[in-house]
Amino acid sequence: MASAAAASSSSLAAARAAGGGALLRAGPAGRPGWCASELQRRWYTPPSRRTWSKQHHRIRNPRPMVDRFDLTRDHFEKEWWRERRIAPATFFGFPDVTRHGLRGGDLYVEQMDSVTLAVLADKCLKERVWDPDIWTRFSWRAQQIASRTHEPDLCYMFRAFAHADWFDQNLLTTFLGRLHRRLHAFQLPDTAVLLEAFANPKFRQSSYLQKALTHLALLLQHRDDAQAEDLVRSCAALRALRPVPPELSGEVVVALELLAEALLLRELSELGPGRMIQALDCYAAWALVGHESPGRSAAAVDLCWALARELRGRLHDHSSQHPDDLGTLALALATGGLAHEELWEELIEGLQEAAHRMAGPAAAAAALGVARGGRRLPRLYEALARRLRERRGDLSALDCARAAGGFLRCPVAIAEEVVLRGPISERVLELGLDSFDAESATLLLDGLSRAPQVAHGVELLAGALLEALHPRLGEFSARQLASLVRSLGVLRPAGQDVLRAVLDRAQEAVGEAARAGRAGLGGLPPRHVAMLCQGLAALPEGAVPDGPARLEAMLPAAAAVLEARPTGGTAARLLRSLARCPATPERDAVAATCGRWLEAGARELSAPALVALSETLAAFAAPVPAGGAWAPTAPLLLAVAAQLDVKRYDLPRGVLWRAGEALQAAGAEPGVLRLEARDEPGPQECPPTKR
Repeated sequence: MASAAAASSSSLAAARAAGGGALLRAGPAGRPGWCASELQRRWYTPPSRRTWSKQHHRIRNPRPMVDRFDLTRDHFEKEWWRERRIAPATFFGFPDVTRHGLRGGDLYVEQMDSVTLAVLADKCLKERVWDPDIWTRFSWRAQQIASRTHEPDLCYMFRAFAHADWFDQNLLTTFLGRLHRRLHAFQLPDTAVLLEAFANPKFRQSSYLQKALTHLALLLQHRDDAQAEDLVRSCAALRALRPVPPELSGEVVVALELLAEALLLRELSELGPGRMIQALDCYAAWALVGHESPGRSAAAVDLCWALARELRGRLHDHSSQHPDDLGTLALALATGGLAHEELWEELIEGLQEAAHRMAGPAAAAAALGVARGGRRLPRLYEALARRLRERRGDLSALDCARAAGGFLRCPVAIAEEVVLRGPISERVLELGLDSFDAESATLLLDGLSRAPQVAHGVELLAGALLEALHPRLGEFSARQLASLVRSLGVLRPAGQDVLRAVLDRAQEAVGEAARAGRAGLGGLPPRHVAMLCQGLAALPEGAVPDGPARLEAMLPAAAAVLEARPTGGTAARLLRSLARCPATPERDAVAATCGRWLEAGARELSAPALVALSETLAAFAAPVPAGGAWAPTAPLLLAVAAQLDVKRYDLPRGVLWRAGEALQAAGAEPGVLRLEARDEPGPQECPPTKR
């Protein structure tokens, strides 16, 4: 051994003396061919199992053919103790309430102050924690510290219990008293949070709501330091209060007008698109914008148009995170009559891209808004229909009514596939017709009345719905009853008892509003009175023998609404319904007023509406059956002829000749409406014979 060691040391010394060249030329054991580069080369690199991406169960992709099945990789939340301790399992120094169901233990609620309790309750709302044990302890602690709780903690705690729908009579009594005691110190953000809590009807007391609205109005009148974000938040809170009792609706409208005036003085570009959409939805829902809104406000109209201009160009980025807001915006623009073409084009493009990510209620609202806005694109409706099939279980009664109102305005194939034989009808059967309240039932019946005539199943669903709402007619407002009568005039139900009950209740509601002496018939727009008269005139005499007498009884109400500056469409519908009314001086006076409004409002009518108006004027000029003392005036006939000449290409071929014949029958000079070759009747049609 000693001799071998000496030999190796001597050879190493010799190699060093040679400069290491011998070590490079000869390998171990004297085998030639080995060099330093080959010794340093790694012929195989084993896979590492210590990289973070392969150890972390949220990032690593499973390999079913290689890895063994492990339950914790699919349900890792059930073995929370195996997770890495990145942060302590506490929140605000207390055990995390979102993990209480897994970990158990004490929450130490008795040691929480008002700030901690308000934050934890709001966290439970955001994390959807509905454990009764947690909310019972929160309620117990909130009552204990109520006398020591001040704003804004008081408002946030009350809103948390209201949104969680945790109703406790002792809690409600305690908090209402404390809110009343501290209301004088509330700022605008505190009042907005309180109004958000009042969205739950169980927590809404009319006297306290009135006090909150009065305090909001005082803050807006005497202070000018509110931020635009807080003002829009107050608008959104007032939107959630609908419907409110009639004695409080006036105060809500006053508060909304003050909010609109304050917002016009702020920099609206600082608001996010979501807040802008909430403000538009609020003013459209409360009917403060629109052509015939009884509470139309100049400040509200200016604010809505300013918000619409600010929204332009910002919908694409916003829809990537909040696609449901597009449905709300579509319904708000259509309801408020905001015809901003560039914004509508951007909205339609965004809806087509985000339809597959929208929730069921948002898709239903988008369908109704796009249909009311006159943008009926087949590609968009197909995308919305696919989404409604996927999210059918999320639809409420109001969502079903909105979807029906939108899709039934489409061609018959889409209407039957989605509504009458598709997911909407199936969801209606699941919910039951008794679950439809006054608003949803009115909207559903209105949609059924607008379905194509060849659609199958409309009469069956409309009859079942009418039978379900008959015992609840007392719950319907005057507007809803007027819409019901218009729908029944198109559907023409066979049950005379139900039909007469609806007509009696509708005329009684309008009469009560007229006798009350309110402006605009108690908030009833002129178009709803025209709807009522239109429905009465459309019903056949066999179903309603006293139809002309009912129309004659509506003449005072019709004369009253004509003083509220109706649109051309409303005046045309009202004039058409008067053609069936008996010829009396009162009828002639109302018809003359309609004619004066139409002289300036004919430009608002579409081409098909102008053709229908021409036929109505011919009916008034005829000696029978509606002839009377009033006859169409020459300026009215010239205005209708001029608008028809401008909009002639909006009509299909072979239609305009009907308007020309009707205008001549109404007393216009021959040739007042020039006809082209495309306007003449086809070979299968022939002009009516002149009498």
